[in-house]
Amino acid sequence: MKEQLFSKDFHNKLKKDVEKSYRDFIEDLRDDFKRGFTTDVVDIDFLDQLSDILQDECLDIYSPLKFYWLNLVDNIVYIIQLHEELLLEDDIDADELTEIEDELFSFWNESELAESFLNFLNDGAPVIEASNNLLALLENQIISFYVLHISLYQQEFDDALMYQTIPELGDYEKKFYIGDDHRRVILKKTPETFPSLPLRFISPEKKLLSLEITEKAVSFAIEATPVSLVIDELYLFILPNNESGEKRLEEFKKNISKALANIKKIAPHLHTTFKSFTHTIVPVDEKGIVSYSMQSLPGFSSINMFDRDQLDLMDDLLHENGHHYLNTFLNNQDLINEDDEKIYFSPWRKALRPIRGIYHAVFTFYWALELFYNLDIAADKKTLPFTKEEKSKIKQRFLEEYFMLEYCRSDLQHAFKNKRVNKDGNQLINMIYDRVLAYKKDTVTVLESLKALDPIKHQDLMSLKKELAEARTHYKLV
Repeated sequence: MKEQLFSKDFHNKLKKDVEKSYRDFIEDLRDDFKRGFTTDVVDIDFLDQLSDILQDECLDIYSPLKFYWLNLVDNIVYIIQLHEELLLEDDIDADELTEIEDELFSFWNESELAESFLNFLNDGAPVIEASNNLLALLENQIISFYVLHISLYQQEFDDALMYQTIPELGDYEKKFYIGDDHRRVILKKTPETFPSLPLRFISPEKKLLSLEITEKAVSFAIEATPVSLVIDELYLFILPNNESGEKRLEEFKKNISKALANIKKIAPHLHTTFKSFTHTIVPVDEKGIVSYSMQSLPGFSSINMFDRDQLDLMDDLLHENGHHYLNTFLNNQDLINEDDEKIYFSPWRKALRPIRGIYHAVFTFYWALELFYNLDIAADKKTLPFTKEEKSKIKQRFLEEYFMLEYCRSDLQHAFKNKRVNKDGNQLINMIYDRVLAYKKDTVTVLESLKALDPIKHQDLMSLKKELAEARTHYKLV
């Protein structure tokens, strides 16, 4: 059962399940509009446009960006429902949020429009008014995202259609990308409205689009897909979302190629898993950010490659791939019964977290355990050359992850017993722990070898064990 984790066939089945769920949702929306879906919450012209878009046959074929677009549509359907429910309430207290207003607040506060939402609130707007204002932006993004990334038709707009650029796709003020094949547009002039782009005309056939700049339509070429890295059968795109990354693009490509080649050499099962779920790396240049990804953008990993070494890069690549892997499950089925109660201690954040935070952490940091265990073997066998400092770092990272993962095991068992993790979620996390606990004997050997190699790091590990023991005593679960 545990070997399923690394099975390409298993990975493909998971992805096919998501694709089926995507197509089912498209068909459900089409049926809703055929039955005459109406609402006063959003603009009638938007509903007409969305109804027309849903008939586009190109939506029948799944892709990561179509999945992202459908997630935007799902979001607006959810907000429409909340607004309609709120209109039926007759006990609204101006000084206290109702349950529905609280849901609206949580949605916008966690969305990509969170900054705009908080600005409206700071200006004194009630939650419902702020939500109404943002609905127009969401409507616009649904239409503009379709036009730029999905539609194959030439389109022209008398009034500019505003598209909000997405850094997680590689967009920045000098360049943005179009479609799943990442056709690029070089911005020789950046609109004053950036990060929004006022679109006036697009023709995929003519490979041309126009943006409104200082009240004039300025044309830009839609260039070919950038050259990707070819990793076996995988085409891996590297799309920096900053100028410093563009200057170091070839260096980054070499570093990623080397990292993946080393992973393949020491742990082919991790290499196979990476190829199943990641297709695009976006190098980011922001202090304090290591790596991140979005559940609504399958396969896009944003990774800071500016202040990280080769060991870090291998770790970051597999960590974000772990998020994509888990999100593939979550985009098709429920694994946890989410609540916001922060009762589980996170060894990684050293703070109490809700069950979602613990579950995600265990699934994604597990891949570091696998990586550093196999790197330690490679170091001992001299399969790969490492310095003394790298060897001690490898041992330390393996042990850190083991101790922290092992700590969370009883918490996840508690969560399952208390119905915070469901049967499917428990089965999946047990597959992880079958692997984790298999390394228990190895931790004794590695800890001893670290003590001889680097006494300071060994002492750090002993301090971590003590901290975890104290946390277990302090944060008792009923």
